[in-house]
Formats: sequence, C-alpha cells, structure tokens
Amino acid sequence: MIASPCINVCKMDDQTGLCSGCFRTIEEIAAWAGIDDSRRLAILAAVAKRRQEHDPWEGDLRCDCERHG
Repeated sequence: MIASPCINVCKMDDQTGLCSGCFRTIEEIAAWAGIDDSRRLAILAAVAKRRQEHDPWEGDLRCDCERHG
C-alpha cells in the first residue's frame, strides 16, 4: 500500500484549491483511503508536478543565499 503524502499541514489554499502541505485537492484527499495503488500513483505524480510549479525550492529555506545563489 502506498503511503499518503500528508505532512500534517492541512490547510486548503483558496486560490489554488490545493492543500498547502501535500498539494492534493480536497477530492483527492477524501478519496485516498478508498482507491487502489495505481490511482494513488497518479495522484502522487500530479502532486510532484504541482509541488514543482508552486514550490520550486521544495520547502528549502529561501534565505540561504549561498546555497541557492
């Protein structure tokens, strides 16, 4: 079974419609427990794309000038 991408930062963003923590839609979150692994993998692929689009540093500190140039 594929684990949920939830990181316990459960806040829906009004502008994007995505959870600020896991980048899933409310529909994806609600369906997670009842879907098979192939659908979970599809959601995780969408999450990875969304995370890159909305958080290109993937949670790294943005003030670390030496690290990010």
